Amino acid sequence: MEIIHLTNITSTNDYLLSLKSQEDIVAVSDYQTRGKGMGTNRWESEPGKNLLFSILIHPTWIPVNQQYLLSMAEAVALCDTLREVTDDITIKWPNDIYWKDKKISGTRIDVNLSGGILADMVIGTGINVNQTEFLSDAPNPVSLKQITGREHDKEALLNDILKRFQPLQQMLKDGGTEEIVRLYHERLYRKEGMHGYKDANGTFMAAIDYVEPSGILHLTLEDGTKREYMFKEVATN
Repeated sequence: MEIIHLTNITSTNDYLLSLKSQEDIVAVSDYQTRGKGMGTNRWESEPGKNLLFSILIHPTWIPVNQQYLLSMAEAVALCDTLREVTDDITIKWPNDIYWKDKKISGTRIDVNLSGGILADMVIGTGINVNQTEFLSDAPNPVSLKQITGREHDKEALLNDILKRFQPLQQMLKDGGTEEIVRLYHERLYRKEGMHGYKDANGTFMAAIDYVEPSGILHLTLEDGTKREYMFKEVATN
């Protein structure tokens, strides 16, 4: 997989989509002027301090309604890479990476469809690596340096992530959907017990049942009521 190193770019996701390449490519940048999180969120990153990269793939073999499986696979790769550095790393649905109750990584996915087929997918990820001061109003950022007290090699982290992601992607191609879902669930943040959530109707306590390959989150409330949510419809409280 080709890796393109950039010094400054608006967004590595936008850059890869603009290439219109049929090859799998990784773009990594020292700084993004308009780094994107999920939805309209922005990703704060001090120049040169963090790992900012996007992966362009062409998963025409996966049903459009199951594209979230690739997000699961990348989240597992991220989680396992960071677990080599520190303890207490989990995946927070839908695709954030947490250290304890703080966010260390976020991912945004953009896709192009062609004739109902998933022609292009760009998985863009930011990992807080060596930044120690965060100025945005993000509620709970944390970096590897803040956790461990030392600087970390961004390129080594990227290489490890890609080394883990590629066989997981192949596993999906080979029909290993259930295994990817299992690996994802094993690493979920708050996967056990009742925890606080909030939706458009207010706050409540619930336990995670499971996450579908489509990305839908299933919760069980204290009274046994079942609820399901798509992205941005519910948040932890």
